[in-house]
Amino acid sequence: MKVLLLLLLAAAAYGQVPEPCRAPSVFESNIGMQWIGHSLTKTDAVQSKIWQDSTRGSYVRAKLSYDRYNMRIRRIEEVDERMEKEFFDVLYLLNTMPGKEYRFNLRTKQCVTRELNYAFRPIEIPPNATHMGDFTIGTKGAPHEGVEVSLWGDRNREEGAEWVGSFTSTGCVPVSDMFYSNRTGRVTTEFFDVTLGIADANVFIPPRECMGPPPPPPPP
Repeated sequence: MKVLLLLLLAAAAYGQVPEPCRAPSVFESNIGMQWIGHSLTKTDAVQSKIWQDSTRGSYVRAKLSYDRYNMRIRRIEEVDERMEKEFFDVLYLLNTMPGKEYRFNLRTKQCVTRELNYAFRPIEIPPNATHMGDFTIGTKGAPHEGVEVSLWGDRNREEGAEWVGSFTSTGCVPVSDMFYSNRTGRVTTEFFDVTLGIADANVFIPPRECMGPPPPPPPP
């Protein structure tokens, strides 16, 4: 009888372990991103304008379009870089290997393309992630004035990667995402005004300026 009771208690405790929820596969959002300790080469740094050293990060405000099924991401970026701002239209296509990045500078009208030799990282809870707790954004003092959120974490020691993310308890909508690896440094993303689906399917077509011969450089 005691053994049966212990087994029932163990089963009840096991059943209380939260399971990762399923995040939306296609959505659009306003985001804020910050890089710290990015590991771009000097050449990439000049081309992309998002390099920073280990003591200072770059902050990006952007409109994000995200397609998990086809491994595509589009960002219209406003980059705070030192005392000036840069504006980019960036498309990542990672449904092939190598992938492709199109980075169009909206100010200079210059386009840079490059191959991407890393896998698509979905905005979702990894299957082996650890539940780190639940909390409320806002207040619990009145109905509908707070949002319940779950916090999750994951670590890949072989790749030297760490991840922490938060998602709403209802709908599993992403709220924040912090990812660290030797390749990226620490990248923190916050999500605002998330809408499900993609308003314009053409958003994942590369800018036409990136498909032909590069335009002449601007005059000095």
